[in-house]
Amino acid sequence: MIEEHISAIFAGQDVDGDVDVDGVLESFEELNSIVTEKNLPRLIEAIQSPENNFWTRELLSEPIANLGGVSSLEVLFQAAQLGSEEGHDNDSLNFFLIEMAESEPDKCRAELGRMLSVKGFKFRDHAEWLMEFCE
Repeated sequence: MIEEHISAIFAGQDVDGDVDVDGVLESFEELNSIVTEKNLPRLIEAIQSPENNFWTRELLSEPIANLGGVSSLEVLFQAAQLGSEEGHDNDSLNFFLIEMAESEPDKCRAELGRMLSVKGFKFRDHAEWLMEFCE
């Protein structure tokens, strides 16, 4: 069932050079209402898909953050990095990251500390930024 919604989200993001905003939002709302932790691997696959764009990555960041919690930080940092490289502000994605840091500061701080202790961690800037919200 979630496959139908993911496919509709990807299909609606660019319809002959135009975006079906209402269709994408409707599919996303339905998807977001039915996904569970068992769907997390498919959601991660979707956010990493070359079929999506900055908007669908931001939409998909909500259920991934909600279901995956701090274990999804690296995936979300990857999506944020791609959005930044494309010139987008990642406002929704950043909101969900901040919400996670503020709601689970101890868990988030521990996971960020683990990430930052890895030499060559490629999302260091994102992790350092998010650490500021773990209070």
